Amino acid sequence: MKERKFISNSVNKLLISEYIKRQTDEAGYGGMEMKRTPFGTNIALYVNKPGLVIGHRGSRVQAITTYLETKYKVESPQIEVKEISNPDLNPQVVSKKIALSLEKGWHYRKAGNTSLRRIIDSGSKGVMIRIGGKISGERARSQKFMYGSVKYSGEPGRIGMAVGYSQAKLKLGIIGVRVSMLKGDYKLPDKINPVIKIEAPPKPIETKEPEVNSGVDKVEEEKNGTASEGNTADESKGNQ
Repeated sequence: MKERKFISNSVNKLLISEYIKRQTDEAGYGGMEMKRTPFGTNIALYVNKPGLVIGHRGSRVQAITTYLETKYKVESPQIEVKEISNPDLNPQVVSKKIALSLEKGWHYRKAGNTSLRRIIDSGSKGVMIRIGGKISGERARSQKFMYGSVKYSGEPGRIGMAVGYSQAKLKLGIIGVRVSMLKGDYKLPDKINPVIKIEAPPKPIETKEPEVNSGVDKVEEEKNGTASEGNTADESKGNQ
């Protein structure tokens, strides 16, 4: 059945991601992308400290590759380690930092507000930090720290939001830290930029105005002509 094959592939992919997360957690695991190619399986691994994942002359990466090929039956795995450009905009890295701060003894409000302020300064469009567990007593509860635009459902909630989850192990119990961020390159459907075309005004047509006093000017010219002829005739008579 094709359905069973799809389910088994999804389960196998989830187990692979959990294994890689455990192996690279101390290096600042930020996520992974697995794609099948004609030459094998390409795994892009995003971490905060690539040197800890690569190891001495690539020994650690080679060990992870061999384990994936033997344990999870991955065809020709090729691991590519990439450094995260801005760790404060990666929800998985931020959740791990908050969990480590709680384990060091920070108050949950201080850890949440400090991380939220750092994320805002990095230029995030929206973020929600949820810390749940026995954070202030024997009874478990949760506290949220929010900023900007946060989507819960629909296509923006499935595709536009990136989620990271980590756990802090304390004496009172385990505290869960969940960080949701709106992706910077995701365009919300309610954001519309109208395009306004401004056309140049038409050029005015040059028209020549008709000469109104043309007939009057001709009459004056004729009168001046006859007068000048009469003056010339009188001058000729006087000369004789």
